[in-house]
Amino acid sequence: MTEEKQSAPRASEQTKPNIELAARREQGKLIKVLLAGSALRLIIMLLFPQFVEQHLAGRVELSTPVTSYKRLVEGLYLSSHGVSPFDGGVFHQSPLLLLLFKIPYYLPEIVTNLVFILADAAVALVLAKITGARHSLPQFSQRAGVPGEQAFACPPSVVAMLYLFNPLMIGTTVVKSTIVFSHLAVVLALYMGMHGKINASVGWAAVAAHLSLYPAMLVVPIALMAGKRQMLRSAVVQTVAKFAVAVLALHVAFTMAFGKQYFLATFDFTLRVADLQPNVGLFWYFFIEIFDEFRSFFFVVFQLTALAFAVPVSWRFRREPVFGAIMLVGVISALKAYPSWGDLALFLGLLPVYEELFKYLQYSFLFGNLLMYGIGLAPVFWHLWIEQGSGNANFFYAATLVYEFGQITMLFDFGSAMLRRELDISEPETRTHAVIQE
Repeated sequence: MTEEKQSAPRASEQTKPNIELAARREQGKLIKVLLAGSALRLIIMLLFPQFVEQHLAGRVELSTPVTSYKRLVEGLYLSSHGVSPFDGGVFHQSPLLLLLFKIPYYLPEIVTNLVFILADAAVALVLAKITGARHSLPQFSQRAGVPGEQAFACPPSVVAMLYLFNPLMIGTTVVKSTIVFSHLAVVLALYMGMHGKINASVGWAAVAAHLSLYPAMLVVPIALMAGKRQMLRSAVVQTVAKFAVAVLALHVAFTMAFGKQYFLATFDFTLRVADLQPNVGLFWYFFIEIFDEFRSFFFVVFQLTALAFAVPVSWRFRREPVFGAIMLVGVISALKAYPSWGDLALFLGLLPVYEELFKYLQYSFLFGNLLMYGIGLAPVFWHLWIEQGSGNANFFYAATLVYEFGQITMLFDFGSAMLRRELDISEPETRTHAVIQE
């Protein structure tokens, strides 16, 4: 008996160096992935500037009126000459970006390129840390699993690689779409919430809301994360109150600096969908065709369609608030007023955090093909419509409908996968049974 008791500690002592060695190797792989992804973006920006400027910078699939770098430069130019950037009707982005680029605006272009690249690499790093936290933090790693299931955790370096080498995200970064900074605020809010740093999480969520408005929905799953450490009702009330105070503080500060034009050019501009420039969303074509007397009604309907998902989705996945937040990121990507391919790239980058759901997917072939067709056809139909003149707006909108249907199918499939997995955990005897909901 004594020999067996002595051998157990020796075995555990031998495994510790192996675990530390594996962790160092994984950290080294992660650093290499971050450097490689950043180098690829810098090479494209430096060696192919004309290609980026002529063929990518103007793509409506990558840049929108609220994320365009050209419009940001216009805002910086007006601000540097003592004119309010919100008076010209061109700049519709958060004043936070004016503060961020106030100094790089006067420096060589490579400095601005590096700011975007570093922000994108930071997003990949935080995604990797979110994956690692989910498999290491007690509140996530000690939960029950499916009996007999072989555990597998997607390495953080692979998660970072899938995000950094996604062509949609590469294109978004090289055209310097400011959505990169919204992505960074979103993932930091989730990461801080997972670690119980609710004040920091709420702060980043407020920043994300000022950058892109729709991430305000994430306050609900963040409140549920806080509810795991204290009474749920008080946690929700306190979290929502803190978020409201943070958003209001930023709003008051920017209103004092820029006047009411700031609000009209940012939040009001997005809510009213004032610019009907084509994009990969559903709003622009519908509101071009709708009669003016019905426009206000459908503005409310379309915007509430996206915002209405915040509470029910978060509550249904309240046992996994991080997954609820990921689902809301997918809802935002599909239903926001000015979406781009960068929104989908963030959603795809977050999915490997729950790699155990992939084997439950039933429509992966369908939504994979829909997304590829939508992404592939959009530039073709745009060329036929705008450049050749042999098509019309229906061509491009058809491609966006295929793209949107692919996103919605993917959302439905991943939500169903999580529900099926929860059933397999709670009722293991039903694992081989088909579930029919009447």
